Amino acid sequence: MSVSPSDRLLQVVVDLLVSDGFEGVSVRKVATAAEVSIGAVQHHFRTKDAMLQAAMDLASRRFQERLSREIPPNTPPGAALRVVARELLGLGDEARSISVLWVVRLARAAVDPGTAAQHAREWQDVESLLLALVVAVHPDRGEAWASDHAGSLLALVDGLATSALVEPGRMPPDRARRLLDQALDRLLD
Repeated sequence: MSVSPSDRLLQVVVDLLVSDGFEGVSVRKVATAAEVSIGAVQHHFRTKDAMLQAAMDLASRRFQERLSREIPPNTPPGAALRVVARELLGLGDEARSISVLWVVRLARAAVDPGTAAQHAREWQDVESLLLALVVAVHPDRGEAWASDHAGSLLALVDGLATSALVEPGRMPPDRARRLLDQALDRLLD
């Protein structure tokens, strides 16, 4: 299967964002790495923010694809919650670039209102997914209880994912998984 020029450019953008961060990416660098003209890059990505947005859209699609593979139909809600939380942890080779992109975007969201708004919308969707799963696991505990626990779980995963990515000496992947599993065991009990 051949790769479209648009997809090839997008992969170059992702690779540069992962290796150089947002500040290290430019239309010129993308053009050079993709061996195309600056105009060809600008045709697809008018700005660096557009590059970041396209990269995050790709990361979101890849995350959804992984969830679809890992959570077959009729998976019990507790097992699905565990899969979603572990995928959000972003460990492993396939997930690492998505985690790096997420941290790049998070840093950009701290200083750019448009990026912040997009991040907030998408992260609200993730929290809503966690909430639905927590409600399905504990339907008797009420939505307020489930909402607090879904929010706490997302905050824990955020912190563990960031720490495992940028401080692997303090938070090696095995430790991050163990801490997440302990929290999930308590929640699913």
